[in-house]
Amino acid sequence: MIQTINLSLPVDLAQKIDQEIKKEGYVSRSEFFRTLVRFYFLLGAEEFLVPFRKKPLTEIKKALDQEGHPPAFVKSVVAGFKKSSLYQ
Repeated sequence: MIQTINLSLPVDLAQKIDQEIKKEGYVSRSEFFRTLVRFYFLLGAEEFLVPFRKKPLTEIKKALDQEGHPPAFVKSVVAGFKKSSLYQ
């Protein structure tokens, strides 16, 4: 049995993923993400994920702005962090 999971990404990140898929010869985005998930479970979270380091929201906003993300995206990211338990 297969279950579908939908994932929304900013356009620039999706384009980078598509470039990687082409470069590495993945058949599809689904296969790319299945591979990432397999490595996560194979290696474990400690080896696979970068630990989160809390930064001031102004610093996060400035970095996202400098990277050229759309203002609406930057606003939504900052608003999301404000609601998270890490920033309350």
